[in-house]
Amino acid sequence: MDVRQQVFCKELRRVSSTQAADWLIGVYPLDSDDWGEAMVLLPHRSWGKAEQKRLAEHFFKKLPFSSYRGYESFTSIMSIVSLVGYIEKALPEDTATRELLLYYLVPVLNRAAKNEADRQAISKFVLGVV
Repeated sequence: MDVRQQVFCKELRRVSSTQAADWLIGVYPLDSDDWGEAMVLLPHRSWGKAEQKRLAEHFFKKLPFSSYRGYESFTSIMSIVSLVGYIEKALPEDTATRELLLYYLVPVLNRAAKNEADRQAISKFVLGVV
């Protein structure tokens, strides 16, 4: 993380969860070249449930992410069950695109799983996607 990103993180922690989510969504629209920087900033504060949902709904319009980073960012701010639910709502239709999503997502989910309920949610998700 560079100095500029450190300043952004400090500011995001200083404001409310709602204000921070508004800022991230406003500064990093999906059509910007640097929207992925939001994935660097996302894990550096706590988010309310409503903001987790808003952020997921916003950034998951870009699914599949082209690396593991975005998925790791979201596993750090929300439960596996919630994450899987939001991803299910945003799944791409194309089979090849879904396979790319699973390629990066499943290892991240498995590493983040904390209990049997998480592992069951992951299995159910994967079976539903394939």
